[in-house]
Amino acid sequence: MTDYLDIYKDEIDCDAIRELRKEPTRIMNSKGNKPLLELIEQLPALKFEDNDFTKKAVRFGQKEDLTESQRTELKEQLKQLIPWRKGPFDIAGIEMDTEWRSDYKWDMLEGYLPDMKGQRICDIGANSGYYMYRMLADEPEFILGLDPTVKYFLQFQALQKLTAENCLHYDAFGMEHLTHFPKFFDTIFCMGILYHHPDPVGMLRIMNQSMRSGGDIIIESQAIPGDDHVALFPDDTYALVKGTYFVPTANCLINWLKKAKFVDIEFFHSHPMSSNDQRKTEWMPFRSYEDFVNEETGLTVEGYPAPIRIYLRAKKKA
Repeated sequence: MTDYLDIYKDEIDCDAIRELRKEPTRIMNSKGNKPLLELIEQLPALKFEDNDFTKKAVRFGQKEDLTESQRTELKEQLKQLIPWRKGPFDIAGIEMDTEWRSDYKWDMLEGYLPDMKGQRICDIGANSGYYMYRMLADEPEFILGLDPTVKYFLQFQALQKLTAENCLHYDAFGMEHLTHFPKFFDTIFCMGILYHHPDPVGMLRIMNQSMRSGGDIIIESQAIPGDDHVALFPDDTYALVKGTYFVPTANCLINWLKKAKFVDIEFFHSHPMSSNDQRKTEWMPFRSYEDFVNEETGLTVEGYPAPIRIYLRAKKKA
């Protein structure tokens, strides 16, 4: 696949991006990750043509594309990349039931998504790339996934070996590196990630600056219930997750978007979290929602209000 730096070399800071790539490459080639990198190289390049990105479980190929022994071998290879958190996927009959039912979140966005045909899109916190594959159904020009977690980058690389050539690209960067893409994206997705940054308003400003005039931002976030314009700032962990900084109310997040110069802000959905949409599975056998939150008391294990999920969209001023 052609490196997107060669396609958009006159519009983005290619030298800075190439420099940023050195650290994830070093991490992937380190002793601990080298076996996983070798696993990706050993995966068969199946490049299925018959895919369906409109289904709740993104489908690569058909069951008859693999023999039972091939399917068993491929499943064992993919399970070496656990935890698989965002999905689900159907890989030639392999049902990958991930920790998150990300299709539930995607369903919440239906009716609120912009027309993405021919657009340049960024998926921040892309994880395995589930949402990126769902976007393909709209025929965008270019989709870039950003996520600094090397394991998720490798999961995406594994999935890309299973499907025909597409417009998806991925770098193991954080959202702060959007500074290298000035006025570049038509649409940004920020799904389940903003509360993991100590400066959410600063990050929203960076996103705004990386967007074209009139562009759209779609945000899905963990939040706390209530109408006050406040955010919870947990002590050490929130629902046993380190690296959680500000957990806002919907009104607080709306104010953040205003301060980041977004307009036409719409808060269009919220729902309580539960073990129906985040749970242990064969593909993510570690602790999950039921271990973090007491669903009877409505409190996290630390005693904080249990999280809800909120959905908003906004625009960069034209």
